[in-house]
Amino acid sequence: MSIEKVEMFTIICDHCQLNIGMNEEYSCWSDDSYAEENAMESDWLKQGDKHYCPDCYGYDDNDDMELSKERKDKYKV
Repeated sequence: MSIEKVEMFTIICDHCQLNIGMNEEYSCWSDDSYAEENAMESDWLKQGDKHYCPDCYGYDDNDDMELSKERKDKYKV
């Protein structure tokens, strides 16, 4: 048996830097579309090329998306 390097994909919140797999059974996927599909099924939000975890975004009284100031870069390494 040998160890080989493989390319895998995950989603990182563009606001707090949370990795979608941080507290989950799976932390990455073999295809970028699977990673994004998993994020969308877990209530993540995609706006353009940005992804936001459910704890970082909400909506104001006008139904405009707003980001939590308290969570900015919370998981930045």
